[in-house]
Amino acid sequence: MSTKIKFDYQSVINAIPSAVIVIDRNKTVIGINNFARRLYRNSDLIGKSCSEIFSHCARRGSNCPVDNMDFVIPTGMLKTRQKIRIREYEEDVRCRIIHAEIENGDKGHVFLHIILDRDLMAREKLVELEKNLTITTLTAGIAHEFNNMNAGIHGLVELVLSQADLSRETAKDMSTILKIIRRASHLIDQLLIFANKKPSKRVLENLENIVDGCVKILRPEFSAQGINIEVIRRGALEEMFLDANKISLALMNIMINARDAMIESPEKKITIETGREEGQGYVRIRDRGAGIPHETQDRIFDPFYTTKGSLGSSSIPGTGLGLSVATGVIKEHNGTIEVESEHGRGSTFIIKIPINTTEALDREVSQNYTEYDFVGKKILVVDDEVELNNLLVRALASKNADARSEYSGARAIDFVEREPVDLMLLDIQMPDLNGWDVVKHFKTKKNRPGIIIISGNFLVMDASETRFVEKVLIKPFDLQELFQAVREVLEDK
Repeated sequence: MSTKIKFDYQSVINAIPSAVIVIDRNKTVIGINNFARRLYRNSDLIGKSCSEIFSHCARRGSNCPVDNMDFVIPTGMLKTRQKIRIREYEEDVRCRIIHAEIENGDKGHVFLHIILDRDLMAREKLVELEKNLTITTLTAGIAHEFNNMNAGIHGLVELVLSQADLSRETAKDMSTILKIIRRASHLIDQLLIFANKKPSKRVLENLENIVDGCVKILRPEFSAQGINIEVIRRGALEEMFLDANKISLALMNIMINARDAMIESPEKKITIETGREEGQGYVRIRDRGAGIPHETQDRIFDPFYTTKGSLGSSSIPGTGLGLSVATGVIKEHNGTIEVESEHGRGSTFIIKIPINTTEALDREVSQNYTEYDFVGKKILVVDDEVELNNLLVRALASKNADARSEYSGARAIDFVEREPVDLMLLDIQMPDLNGWDVVKHFKTKKNRPGIIIISGNFLVMDASETRFVEKVLIKPFDLQELFQAVREVLEDK
């Protein structure tokens, strides 16, 4: 007895874990399921003839159930061997043909061709995996070579800057080159993150500032394409322990996907909202694009799944790695990424990251940096940013230092006059006395403490007062840079 389906048969075939191609009585394809859509990389099969899909069928001719429909209604499931045509090649497959009677407006008969060859799907995935692994390996190699060249240029510039008779104009030019090198280093980081060869490098960062940086980079290109970016802040966020480069890459991947989704949309607008909910910082990125069909929403975060580029039979460039990389980055930060979408009404991606900075710091320190030990050393952290000050003290104390805090230049001088210290970590921009005032106070003192300047202003490296300090760390810096600088200064004293 044939099967009668009295509801949308698309839901039925999508539940079948094999490729399904639906043929009507005219031997025309009228539907496919998600497995078949992935197999054909979203090529449009609807309207094609049966012979265009199956170049050979063991039942073609007198045993074809479609041809015999005028004489007998098939019952049960028919087995057959077919040769299926996929793009430029053909492959023999096992197939089951099931007759169904549908009532979806008009009564009719259809034939579900279920492809049972699981190896076919596995081989398709393997081919794409090999292609992307090649790209990943090549990307990592290029990034490595650029990194070597960049390091060489950086070293030569620093060597020139160390010359005493350098003119002010030349020094300024060299400093400009250093800034360019830093930007190149950031690009290299992006390539290494893409290739999954970049270890996590977390520092105290403001999530809102990372969003602003991404918008600043993408806005000119998006504006040229008629896309407006709106940023909404729902309350200030404190700094979090983040890998800014990786978070930036995740956000920009989502924003680029949003842009691509709006190519055909009359309203071209991306809304980015930041805020805090239940101990988590969040970023919501909403587009006004075509939306994501419900049946594919569970797969968009899978590696190599895409509707773009050669993998998705689209002229829009795409590798199928963007959202999977973004997912990995967010999970690495113990966060979540979700999507809300309705086909034809746009999509909203929601990223949430816990604001547990202290716990993240403790976990990072306990798992890494075992080679550092500052036992018996007294270190004073001088910074008016309370949270950063406290975190630096906590990090140093975790390596057995006697770490203390002061939040102004004047109080730092009073502290050191009462209790000599081995080292000061000193911010520049502070109320009352700034960092340079503190440096001038101690520069002629006997047994003065070692001083490491910590500043978010790159220009401090050009300041004449730097000759009176041991090191300069530019914020944001990671724990490796912090501990290494502290150890070098303490060993030199």
